[in-house]
Amino acid sequence: MEKKAIEEKVTALLSQYSYDQDRDDYIDIIDFVKKQGFSVGNALLSESEDGFLAIRPSSIIKGNSDKIIGVNVNRSLELKRFIIAHEFAHSVLHYGSGQVFLHRENKKGKGEEENDADYFAAALLMPRDSFKRVYQRLKAENLPENMIYLKLAAIYKVPSESVLRRISEIDM
Repeated sequence: MEKKAIEEKVTALLSQYSYDQDRDDYIDIIDFVKKQGFSVGNALLSESEDGFLAIRPSSIIKGNSDKIIGVNVNRSLELKRFIIAHEFAHSVLHYGSGQVFLHRENKKGKGEEENDADYFAAALLMPRDSFKRVYQRLKAENLPENMIYLKLAAIYKVPSESVLRRISEIDM
């Protein structure tokens, strides 16, 4: 999927959530996905698995479903936040309404769908305009680049690798 289309989907969802990219930085991903109808919890998973998404449409009430995102209990807070956003991305990008859907995230190779979900997760946790605004503010403080990366990771509560990838993906 085109990155521009993913950014547009994320921007629309954030707008519905009342996130203001000119004012807000950090997004409470658990609150966000709960408002989208998901339950979120820690799960005892093998070391090779990061998380999962399960959606079961209700046969009783049209439009209702059981939606669960589970994250490996042994991951860091920052990685758990990214996993939650990544699994939510699959619900937006790859879920066919009315179907049972199960997705398990593991550390084996990444295909196009996984890369799209990663990009979506980064865009959700580090919204483009907000991220650029904060990056420019930190840059104006004449901080060394590695300090800027660490501060961005702390502000957005994401893994530092995600910050580096976001910077390269949005050409900053």
